[in-house]
Amino acid sequence: MRHIRAYHSTTLLRLVAVVLGLLLALPAGAYDFPLSPEAVREAYFFGKSSDRGKVAKFLGDYIWVFHSQDASSFPGIIELRTPYQRVVKRSWENQADYNAQQAESEYAAQTDTLEVWVYLVVDNSHPGPSDLYTDGDGRVRDHRENFWREYRFQVTQEHVIEPRKLEGTPTYDCCGGGLSGARVRLEFDASSLAPRETRIEVIAPDGRKIAADFALDQLK
Repeated sequence: MRHIRAYHSTTLLRLVAVVLGLLLALPAGAYDFPLSPEAVREAYFFGKSSDRGKVAKFLGDYIWVFHSQDASSFPGIIELRTPYQRVVKRSWENQADYNAQQAESEYAAQTDTLEVWVYLVVDNSHPGPSDLYTDGDGRVRDHRENFWREYRFQVTQEHVIEPRKLEGTPTYDCCGGGLSGARVRLEFDASSLAPRETRIEVIAPDGRKIAADFALDQLK
């Protein structure tokens, strides 16, 4: 009987080792950096998946959308782009003319980059004549298009993490509708963030604030 029990115990240990090995071989469920070549290809093929709903749900976990009855109260969207998410997103958006080699090349060019994108909204239904000007291409533009510089953007884990780059681009409504907002991009060294709760705050010039929380220990 001892021999039988020893045999079963050994078998059980072997099975546990096999299961643990399989689990360790699975893609990590938390924010990971840098990505292995296998992880880049996994992200690429996931973005190409025919299960579009599953991919959309994945990408939705990286976006907070804010609504307000007051169009002047900002923002629209806060989006987190990890290295893994960027590969999935690019593959998702370019179904026809994007291959795995391109995904690997683009990842290699931005290996150490994590991005935060903030889409601000402004109420610009009645611009004054002095606000408007015409650019070199004959398009009507607004002198207030750098309004986003008056906002503050803050990313915090256990402490505030400073971006290595902050840049913004004004957005205009189609068909001459005027200034509609701005896209603001914060660039971070991917290694400066750990797989833990991360808060992104946007503070308006008048002190109003909105915040988005992302659990990097549950995202990739």
